[in-house]
Amino acid sequence: MKRTLNSVFGLLFGSMFLYACETCDNPTITTPTQEDFSWLVYKMTSEVAFENEANALIESYKYIGFNQQTVPAKGVSLNDDCIEKLDTQVVTQIADTTKQYPALFTYILKRPDSLQVRVAVENRGDWLVDKDNPTYETLEVNGYLYYNVYEINPDSVRANSVKKILFNKDFGFLQVDFYDNRQLRLVR
Repeated sequence: MKRTLNSVFGLLFGSMFLYACETCDNPTITTPTQEDFSWLVYKMTSEVAFENEANALIESYKYIGFNQQTVPAKGVSLNDDCIEKLDTQVVTQIADTTKQYPALFTYILKRPDSLQVRVAVENRGDWLVDKDNPTYETLEVNGYLYYNVYEINPDSVRANSVKKILFNKDFGFLQVDFYDNRQLRLVR
């Protein structure tokens, strides 16, 4: 029943959106470049290994999915009669197939004049990556040297919240520390 209701509401919303656009010109869609997509890091064949806080190997992180959608451009609302400009948001996800650790996400939002990059940890939050200003030019993590590493320090202190994320455009999540002393460190 829930699935049927979701389908009906989805069709109604889609119909209203298409009807509203019948009298409008084709919207302008901002599309990401190949360089923009490189921030997503993970691909369909990605299988990522981490070590936890006890140095136990976690080889159950797999690429789960990719979602690309258009969103109203800055200054445009779904309530507008015509939506003439759309930006593109893309999300990739890797997840622990045993569900003992949270899924990890990378996001990009492409606007005509900018690219926003975000990382997220399932049920913990998402955070902006200042892509033009890496925190470290070089940083050793788990025995490997990485270049242009971004450190994200969320402001929550709840026991299962994220304490620190180390992220790199080439390898993705290098390390995730939680306030409950759990940790994920990338293994190569």
